[in-house]
Amino acid sequence: MKRSTIFVLLLTAVLLASCAGSKKKVAADNRYRRPPMLEVTAQELSNDSALIDATTQRLLGKPEEAVETYRALLRRSPDYAPAHYGLGQLYFSMGWLDSALYHSRTACRLNEDNPWYKIQLASIYEHMRDAKSLIATWEDLVKRHPDVTDYYYNLSNAYLFDNDVASSIAVLDRVEKRFGISEAVSLQKQKLWDAIKRPDKARKELEKLAEAVPSEPRYHAILAESYMKEKNYTKALQYYNHILEANPNDENINIALASCHLAMGNLAETYRHLRLGVQNASVPCINRMTYLTEFLKNEPFFNTYGRQCFLLADSMALKCEEPDGHEVLYGQMLAAQGRYAEAAEQFKAHLATNKSQYGVWEALLVCEGFLPEREDELLEYARQASELFPLHLRPYIILANGYYGRGDCQQARFYIDRCLIIAPNEKSVKELNQKISQQCQ
Repeated sequence: MKRSTIFVLLLTAVLLASCAGSKKKVAADNRYRRPPMLEVTAQELSNDSALIDATTQRLLGKPEEAVETYRALLRRSPDYAPAHYGLGQLYFSMGWLDSALYHSRTACRLNEDNPWYKIQLASIYEHMRDAKSLIATWEDLVKRHPDVTDYYYNLSNAYLFDNDVASSIAVLDRVEKRFGISEAVSLQKQKLWDAIKRPDKARKELEKLAEAVPSEPRYHAILAESYMKEKNYTKALQYYNHILEANPNDENINIALASCHLAMGNLAETYRHLRLGVQNASVPCINRMTYLTEFLKNEPFFNTYGRQCFLLADSMALKCEEPDGHEVLYGQMLAAQGRYAEAAEQFKAHLATNKSQYGVWEALLVCEGFLPEREDELLEYARQASELFPLHLRPYIILANGYYGRGDCQQARFYIDRCLIIAPNEKSVKELNQKISQQCQ
């Protein structure tokens, strides 16, 4: 061992001597040199350990112990920013806003570049409804960290918190200037301009977005709807047609174009686009029947294209096998044409899967009432409806009148008495009661 040590010392001396005697200087090779280790004082280790203890106590649901640990730590090291931040966070969670504010402010003063300290401070200002301080805090964060987009959004919201919509929009303008146009920012600006009744400004935001992303039809659709609300149908038509060029088979754009042409009084184009919209077999039958029903509510369109729409409904219904509610709408169209037997079948098809809507029962009873050869069916459906919906008058009147016509005084008297309970002053009830009373004395 002793010889080894002596050998190492001698070798070192030789190397030092050779380096010292060399006339040519060789550059140092630092490739494998370790970076110097940071020196950590005993005080810093103690502070970090206490901070971990306090955080652990807080997470374990021991706030009192955590508070005491934080306080003891700050008595030893009053300028230890992490402890002020942690204690402020704890007080904030406990609802002690004044104490939370003091310690969070102190943490920010001791370390102005830590964003988490300021984010916590901003949350406290928001809970205290101190809008001015909230704005100032987010402005400072944006200034110190100009490439973090979330800080701009929070600053914009802070101005909204202060009811300053113009400044909120100005912040979003800064976002666009720095990061470029984006959907989130443009749509938010559009909503804000709408909120302060500036539809012209709102549309400009959408137009910029549509120009920046011409392949996205949704922006053109929003613009078209905006012009539709203002009854500027010519302008709306331009945007709808732009969407149609890229999506000629889209049922939504065709229905939208039909609505636009209807508003302009162009009935031929209304029907053309409506037909294209409802012939899309991928769209549920209930949706397509709903489209037809809505357009038929327009009297000029109904008078001109009602027959064609009914034929469309017939062709659609043949392909609609699954019950989804379209039967009711189709049944109403059939009834409007006086096709009561066919309409009744549609209502019955719907009731086979859903008996909960009284309106469908009533529609069925009305249709059956036009078919005298099906009186037995009418009475049976009226009986079922009266049991399911005992507070509605029509089933009882049908039953009372039906049994009166058959000379069955007992049943007629039973059902007319129900009618008198529900609607004693109804003219038809009084008249039928008088007839039954005279025949069944």
